[in-house]
Amino acid sequence: MAVIFSNKNWEKYIIFLIAIGFSLCALILRLDKLAQHNLWNDELFQLSTMHGNFSELIKELPHSELNSYLNWDTFLVYPFFKAFSYNKWGLAIPHIIATILGFYLLYLICRLYFKTIWGYVISFGVVCFNASLINYATEIRPYAVLPTLALASLYLSETLINKIDLSPVRKLFIAAFFLLIIGFHTYGAFILFLSLVFVLVNKPRARAFGSIFKSISKILLIIFLIGLPFWLFCVFGPFHLSLEQTRKNVFEFIPNPRHNIVGFLKGILGNLIGCKKLYFLLVALIFPFVLPYKEKLRQISFLVIMIFFPILLILTSDLISGYWFLQRQFIWVMPFFAFFLGWSGDSFVTYISGRLSFSWYRKVYPCGHK
Repeated sequence: MAVIFSNKNWEKYIIFLIAIGFSLCALILRLDKLAQHNLWNDELFQLSTMHGNFSELIKELPHSELNSYLNWDTFLVYPFFKAFSYNKWGLAIPHIIATILGFYLLYLICRLYFKTIWGYVISFGVVCFNASLINYATEIRPYAVLPTLALASLYLSETLINKIDLSPVRKLFIAAFFLLIIGFHTYGAFILFLSLVFVLVNKPRARAFGSIFKSISKILLIIFLIGLPFWLFCVFGPFHLSLEQTRKNVFEFIPNPRHNIVGFLKGILGNLIGCKKLYFLLVALIFPFVLPYKEKLRQISFLVIMIFFPILLILTSDLISGYWFLQRQFIWVMPFFAFFLGWSGDSFVTYISGRLSFSWYRKVYPCGHK
């Protein structure tokens, strides 16, 4: 009985309730957005490819997508379009399921890193109220699924590299899911590559790189022989849409950093956190740089590899192609940013608690013992 009512068990239940509570609130906000939403041009364009049978859909994709077949959201929505036609509630079902799965994946990732309740409160709170995540969660566009795929990529990378005793069946599942991530969208290859890099850079000290590569060699072989050639063909192959058709004013929506660096940073950080009332949480960005706690180097590497670098990569791509630099392009970075703020805040609370406890101990026991 004492075990059941231990502080540790109660803390687990409270954390689980916090995750459930924020997830339900987030889902209500997303469904409310759907209730007020009517299908718009980009959604109607994606649906316009689905009127024929499945083979006709496959033939149509290269004519409607800039990067040929790299929009598997079309395949995800296709059976629901056949069942519900243009009914927005029926069409949103796969994206609602993906959103719920994203909450669960965020919870699993938080369990790997967090030590206090406050990390969960911050991470789930930011994801819950992020305006971009709310707006795109139920739209008939791939941006509804990318945040969930990004979280899945990080969690499966952690599982693959840090767990030694994975069964061949689980490894095969992970390999298949990695192929799904690569093919789902143009950003899929970046999402997967960056997740693997971060986990490898921060691998457990007990595991040597040689043993890791030996255990994941078959999965890497599948990715390089199937996933990567397919992605390269779609991105650099024979396009049916000219880049000239997509040329826009790159900095029409987010200010040009050359002329307005403050406005640019506001555009990035403001969209990453997605809610003005939560801007005060941005103070967590500085914790790893000023406090000497154990996780600081891992957090800085996460900030650089999983947040700063992909945004820079997207911006560079937009400058080359002449396309708008939009927050929807880095929507898959937003749950990572929420997780980082939670992780940094969690470490801050743990560090301050430890310092206060130590100060109290030294005050009561100045000689260092009872």
